[in-house]
Amino acid sequence: MQLRDTELLLKNDEALSAIGPMLTATWPNVQSIYLQLRWCRAQISGEPSEPKQGPLTMGLIATREFDMWGDKPELAALINQIQRAFE
Repeated sequence: MQLRDTELLLKNDEALSAIGPMLTATWPNVQSIYLQLRWCRAQISGEPSEPKQGPLTMGLIATREFDMWGDKPELAALINQIQRAFE
């Protein structure tokens, strides 16, 4: 694993740790972000994963949920940074 991958994995794990406590059945947008972050983590670390289900949208969702309407702009920025690394 390259240094860039190691740094991206650390950022991804940080985002997953922040999102994990927010997972609820009534907040499907957070579930979507979580699943996309899990997919990204698998790609970075070489773990098996399901095929990509479509374009990554976690950055847009995070901006809407955590920055525009929420109180976690740093988390939204982190998720957007991870998504950009995969584009």
